[in-house]
Amino acid sequence: MSAGGWGRKIVRGAAALAVFIGAPAAWAAGHWTEAWYSPPFPITAVWGCNQVRTFTHQSVRQVVQLEAGGNRVRVRLTNELGLSPVRFGEVTVAASSPNGVLQGAVHVLTFGGKRGGVIPIGKAWVSDPLGMKVHRFENVAISVYYPSGATPAGHLKHLWVSPPGNHVTEALWPQGARPQAPGLASGVEVSTVRPHPVLVAFGDSITEGFCSTPGTHRDYPEQLARLLAAHAAERRWVVINSGISGNRLLHDGAGPKALARFGRDALDIAGVHAIVLLEGINDIGWAYDPRGDTGPLPAAAIIGAYRDLIRRAHAHGIKIFLGTLTPYLGATYEHPEGEKVREQVNAWIRRGHGFDGVIHFDGALRDPRHPHHFIGSDQCGDDLHPNDAGYHLMAETAYKELFAPSRPLSRAAAAGPRG
Repeated sequence: MSAGGWGRKIVRGAAALAVFIGAPAAWAAGHWTEAWYSPPFPITAVWGCNQVRTFTHQSVRQVVQLEAGGNRVRVRLTNELGLSPVRFGEVTVAASSPNGVLQGAVHVLTFGGKRGGVIPIGKAWVSDPLGMKVHRFENVAISVYYPSGATPAGHLKHLWVSPPGNHVTEALWPQGARPQAPGLASGVEVSTVRPHPVLVAFGDSITEGFCSTPGTHRDYPEQLARLLAAHAAERRWVVINSGISGNRLLHDGAGPKALARFGRDALDIAGVHAIVLLEGINDIGWAYDPRGDTGPLPAAAIIGAYRDLIRRAHAHGIKIFLGTLTPYLGATYEHPEGEKVREQVNAWIRRGHGFDGVIHFDGALRDPRHPHHFIGSDQCGDDLHPNDAGYHLMAETAYKELFAPSRPLSRAAAAGPRG
């Protein structure tokens, strides 16, 4: 692993599943930086209409927005949480409109020199590097052809699904559907001439951006990325969203618990230099909800989880910042005892001992007249999740407390990772 806070990145070739550890010698032609990431997610049942989990003799298209530009790309396919091997026939990548119409050249990806393959259970494959110039905040489409039955284990998104056949090189699927379905692609890296420091936003639905306007990239990590792009001193920073809606620190449920997924979804992100951790409100909520599965949870348990994640980040030379837990009174799982735990956890965070700084999300979003509640105009009506305006407040708060002059990630305080 290189110095300066860069996380280790494991790359598995499709042919031999060989493991390569990123090293300066391997970066002679450039520096690999995470440009988009989606945490792997277990296979889930269909619970509503317009949902699909299995594909047979079909093509599936994911459109993702890149957080960094470069002159080469490689795409990560995940079966880490799958229940069976996943066979794919061909994968392409191309510039795209937001609604999945390809624009310009279509590039076929190879994996260990081959166009298709079978990803074993518990593995992830990263494509061979592809010469393709991409730009920051550009949309690219990753299209996968499944020649036989496949049930990917991936984040559920609204994806484009073609009529029967291999259509991955076609610009438009006029008869396709757009169900909620799992995406096989979980990451895109780009190669840049100079290294770019990456900030990983790690958390639950408030990080992933639940309740923000769909398709507009209004979650707080994306709005923070736009703020950084507008300032010359911080323009090289890349922000990666590693949130999972419903995720918890201490217990599996909506994805693996944070303690289990922190390595893959934070420490191993290519180019990671710093992490913002905002998680724990689901642990508190479900601990005191009759539908919960844990029973009462003391603040010490959450603080212990934080300490473990802080220790692991610092062992990798990565800075870690904790966000105070936002208000939740009025939410479906609110409870007076849970509110006491939230206040105790926030008091510990605000003391700021043992980690690299505090982001006062709670202070930004709480109602000054009713400090245990969200500001009404900045939440989406469930007393738990911000709306677009609330996420903008979070982004501004993170920017001011991390990147303003003399703050811990300002250009003067952090020159960025070394290549």
